[in-house]
Amino acid sequence: MIRLSILLILIFSLSGFAQKNAKNDKVTKNEDSIKKAMDLDKNQLIDQANKIISSKYPDFVFDPLLYEITAWKNSKKITVNYRRIIRFTPFDKKDVNLTYDFEVNLTNQNILPFDTWGFDRFYFPTTQEQEKIDFVIKAFDLPRFGFNNSIVENPDMYCIYIDNEMAFGKYFISKTTGKECMGSIEGSYAQAPDHPELFDTDPLIEIKE
Repeated sequence: MIRLSILLILIFSLSGFAQKNAKNDKVTKNEDSIKKAMDLDKNQLIDQANKIISSKYPDFVFDPLLYEITAWKNSKKITVNYRRIIRFTPFDKKDVNLTYDFEVNLTNQNILPFDTWGFDRFYFPTTQEQEKIDFVIKAFDLPRFGFNNSIVENPDMYCIYIDNEMAFGKYFISKTTGKECMGSIEGSYAQAPDHPELFDTDPLIEIKE
Protein backbone atom coordinates (compact mmCIF):
# COMPACT_ATOMS: atom_id res chain seq x y z
CA MET A 1 0.00 0.00 0.00
CA ILE A 2 2.85 2.35 0.85
CA ARG A 3 4.61 1.51 -2.43
CA LEU A 4 1.38 2.23 -4.36
CA SER A 5 1.01 5.61 -2.64
CA ILE A 6 4.62 6.51 -3.45
CA LEU A 7 4.10 5.43 -7.06
CA LEU A 8 0.98 7.60 -7.39
CA ILE A 9 2.79 10.58 -5.88
CA LEU A 10 5.62 10.14 -8.39
CA ILE A 11 3.16 9.90 -11.30
CA PHE A 12 1.31 13.06 -10.27
CA SER A 13 4.60 14.86 -9.67
CA LEU A 14 5.94 13.91 -13.10
CA SER A 15 2.64 14.91 -14.73
CA GLY A 16 2.69 18.29 -13.02
CA PHE A 17 6.34 18.76 -13.98
CA ALA A 18 5.57 17.92 -17.62
CA GLN A 19 2.63 20.36 -17.70
CA LYS A 20 4.76 23.09 -16.16
CA ASN A 21 7.53 22.50 -18.70
CA ALA A 22 5.01 22.54 -21.58
CA LYS A 23 3.59 25.84 -20.29
CA ASN A 24 7.07 27.31 -19.91
CA ASP A 25 8.01 26.14 -23.42
CA LYS A 26 4.88 27.85 -24.84
CA VAL A 27 5.70 31.09 -23.02
CA THR A 28 9.30 30.93 -24.27
CA LYS A 29 8.17 30.34 -27.87
CA ASN A 30 5.78 33.31 -27.65
CA GLU A 31 8.56 35.51 -26.29
CA ASP A 32 10.89 34.37 -29.07
CA SER A 33 8.20 35.10 -31.68
CA ILE A 34 7.71 38.62 -30.31
CA LYS A 35 11.47 39.31 -30.25
CA LYS A 36 11.88 38.17 -33.85
CA ALA A 37 8.86 40.13 -35.05
CA MET A 38 10.00 43.33 -33.28
CA ASP A 39 12.76 43.75 -35.86
CA LEU A 40 10.37 43.50 -38.81
CA ASP A 41 8.77 46.47 -40.53
CA LYS A 42 5.06 46.79 -41.35
CA ASN A 43 5.28 45.21 -44.81
CA GLN A 44 7.26 42.25 -43.48
CA LEU A 45 4.70 41.69 -40.73
CA ILE A 46 1.87 41.78 -43.27
CA ASP A 47 3.78 39.31 -45.44
CA GLN A 48 4.10 36.96 -42.45
CA ALA A 49 0.39 37.30 -41.70
CA ASN A 50 -0.53 36.52 -45.32
CA LYS A 51 1.61 33.38 -45.19
CA ILE A 52 -0.14 32.23 -42.00
CA ILE A 53 -3.53 32.75 -43.66
CA SER A 54 -2.45 30.80 -46.75
CA SER A 55 -1.08 28.00 -44.61
CA LYS A 56 -4.10 27.63 -42.30
CA TYR A 57 -6.86 28.46 -44.79
CA PRO A 58 -5.56 27.79 -48.33
CA ASP A 59 -9.08 28.08 -49.82
CA PHE A 60 -9.60 31.58 -48.42
CA VAL A 61 -8.76 34.05 -51.17
CA PHE A 62 -9.15 37.79 -50.55
CA ASP A 63 -8.26 41.02 -52.30
CA PRO A 64 -5.91 43.08 -50.06
CA LEU A 65 -7.06 46.24 -51.84
CA LEU A 66 -10.50 45.84 -50.24
CA TYR A 67 -9.02 46.05 -46.74
CA GLU A 68 -7.26 48.58 -44.60
CA ILE A 69 -4.36 46.51 -43.28
CA THR A 70 -2.57 47.67 -40.12
CA ALA A 71 0.03 46.14 -37.79
CA TRP A 72 -0.04 46.51 -34.00
CA LYS A 73 2.15 45.49 -31.08
CA ASN A 74 2.57 45.63 -27.33
CA SER A 75 4.86 43.73 -24.97
CA LYS A 76 2.83 40.51 -25.29
CA LYS A 77 1.72 40.21 -28.89
CA ILE A 78 1.93 41.48 -32.45
CA THR A 79 -1.14 41.45 -34.67
CA VAL A 80 -2.03 42.33 -38.23
CA ASN A 81 -5.61 43.58 -38.64
CA TYR A 82 -7.61 43.44 -41.86
CA ARG A 83 -10.52 45.90 -41.82
CA ARG A 84 -12.98 45.85 -44.70
CA ILE A 85 -13.00 49.34 -46.23
CA ILE A 86 -16.61 49.10 -47.46
CA ARG A 87 -19.15 46.92 -45.64
CA PHE A 88 -22.24 45.87 -47.55
CA THR A 89 -25.34 44.38 -45.93
CA PRO A 90 -27.70 42.73 -48.44
CA PHE A 91 -31.44 43.15 -47.85
CA ASP A 92 -31.94 39.43 -47.21
CA LYS A 93 -29.15 39.37 -44.61
CA LYS A 94 -30.10 42.43 -42.53
CA ASP A 95 -30.88 40.24 -39.53
CA VAL A 96 -27.63 38.25 -39.82
CA ASN A 97 -24.67 39.27 -37.68
CA LEU A 98 -22.17 39.39 -40.53
CA THR A 99 -18.40 39.62 -39.99
CA TYR A 100 -16.20 41.61 -42.37
CA ASP A 101 -12.85 41.95 -40.60
CA PHE A 102 -10.24 39.51 -39.36
CA GLU A 103 -7.03 39.53 -37.33
CA VAL A 104 -3.84 37.49 -37.47
CA ASN A 105 -1.91 37.12 -34.21
CA LEU A 106 1.71 36.63 -35.25
CA THR A 107 2.68 35.56 -31.72
CA ASN A 108 0.55 32.40 -31.58
CA GLN A 109 -0.58 32.27 -35.25
CA ASN A 110 -4.26 32.47 -34.32
CA ILE A 111 -6.65 33.95 -36.86
CA LEU A 112 -9.86 35.48 -35.55
CA PRO A 113 -12.73 35.01 -36.06
CA PHE A 114 -11.96 32.05 -38.37
CA ASP A 115 -10.37 29.89 -35.67
CA THR A 116 -13.47 30.37 -33.51
CA TRP A 117 -16.45 30.62 -35.88
CA GLY A 118 -15.07 29.38 -39.17
CA PHE A 119 -16.43 31.25 -42.20
CA ASP A 120 -20.14 30.90 -41.37
CA ARG A 121 -20.55 34.57 -40.42
CA PHE A 122 -17.90 36.03 -42.71
CA TYR A 123 -19.33 37.98 -45.62
CA PHE A 124 -18.44 36.99 -49.18
CA PRO A 125 -20.37 39.03 -51.77
CA THR A 126 -22.07 37.16 -54.59
CA THR A 127 -21.57 38.38 -58.15
CA GLN A 128 -24.93 40.17 -58.01
CA GLU A 129 -24.12 41.77 -54.65
CA GLN A 130 -20.73 42.94 -55.92
CA GLU A 131 -22.50 44.67 -58.81
CA LYS A 132 -24.67 46.51 -56.27
CA ILE A 133 -21.59 47.52 -54.27
CA ASP A 134 -19.88 48.81 -57.43
CA PHE A 135 -23.04 50.77 -58.31
CA VAL A 136 -23.05 52.59 -54.95
CA ILE A 137 -19.29 53.18 -55.07
CA LYS A 138 -19.65 54.93 -58.42
CA ALA A 139 -22.86 56.80 -57.56
CA PHE A 140 -21.72 58.08 -54.18
CA ASP A 141 -17.94 58.29 -54.70
CA LEU A 142 -16.95 55.75 -52.05
CA PRO A 143 -14.93 55.04 -50.03
CA ARG A 144 -14.45 58.13 -47.90
CA PHE A 145 -11.03 57.50 -46.38
CA GLY A 146 -10.62 58.15 -42.69
CA PHE A 147 -14.18 56.94 -42.15
CA ASN A 148 -16.01 53.67 -41.75
CA ASN A 149 -18.06 53.11 -44.91
CA SER A 150 -21.18 50.94 -44.72
CA ILE A 151 -23.94 50.26 -47.24
CA VAL A 152 -27.26 48.74 -46.19
CA GLU A 153 -29.62 47.56 -48.92
CA ASN A 154 -33.34 48.32 -48.69
CA PRO A 155 -36.13 47.42 -51.16
CA ASP A 156 -35.95 50.68 -53.11
CA MET A 157 -32.86 52.47 -51.81
CA TYR A 158 -29.40 52.10 -50.32
CA CYS A 159 -28.58 53.59 -46.91
CA ILE A 160 -24.99 54.75 -46.67
CA TYR A 161 -23.38 55.22 -43.27
CA ILE A 162 -20.09 57.09 -42.94
CA ASP A 163 -18.52 57.70 -39.53
CA ASN A 164 -15.36 57.94 -37.49
CA GLU A 165 -14.59 58.97 -33.91
CA MET A 166 -15.43 62.61 -34.62
CA ALA A 167 -18.27 62.76 -37.16
CA PHE A 168 -21.02 60.74 -38.83
CA GLY A 169 -23.32 60.88 -41.80
CA LYS A 170 -26.33 58.92 -43.09
CA TYR A 171 -27.38 59.18 -46.72
CA PHE A 172 -30.01 57.60 -48.96
CA ILE A 173 -29.74 56.97 -52.70
CA SER A 174 -32.14 55.41 -55.19
CA LYS A 175 -31.39 51.86 -56.30
CA THR A 176 -32.31 52.76 -59.87
CA THR A 177 -30.86 56.25 -60.42
CA GLY A 178 -28.14 56.47 -57.77
CA LYS A 179 -29.40 59.94 -56.83
CA GLU A 180 -30.07 61.01 -53.25
CA CYS A 181 -33.74 60.32 -52.53
CA MET A 182 -34.07 61.53 -48.93
CA GLY A 183 -32.51 64.16 -46.72
CA SER A 184 -29.01 63.53 -45.44
CA ILE A 185 -28.24 63.34 -41.75
CA GLU A 186 -24.84 64.61 -40.59
CA GLY A 187 -23.32 65.49 -37.26
CA SER A 188 -20.34 65.31 -34.95
CA TYR A 189 -19.70 63.51 -31.68
CA ALA A 190 -18.94 65.21 -28.40
CA GLN A 191 -15.38 64.63 -27.22
CA ALA A 192 -15.17 61.80 -24.72
CA PRO A 193 -14.08 62.76 -21.17
CA ASP A 194 -10.49 62.01 -20.25
CA HIS A 195 -10.17 59.20 -17.69
CA PRO A 196 -6.48 58.24 -17.40
CA GLU A 197 -7.27 55.58 -14.79
CA LEU A 198 -9.23 53.62 -17.39
CA PHE A 199 -6.41 53.49 -19.93
CA ASP A 200 -4.78 50.18 -20.83
CA THR A 201 -1.34 49.98 -19.23
CA ASP A 202 -0.02 47.93 -22.14
CA PRO A 203 -1.96 49.17 -25.18
CA LEU A 204 -1.46 47.93 -28.71
CA ILE A 205 0.49 50.53 -30.69
CA GLU A 206 0.18 50.77 -34.45
CA ILE A 207 3.32 50.04 -36.49
CA LYS A 208 3.32 52.70 -39.19
CA GLU A 209 6.39 51.68 -41.21
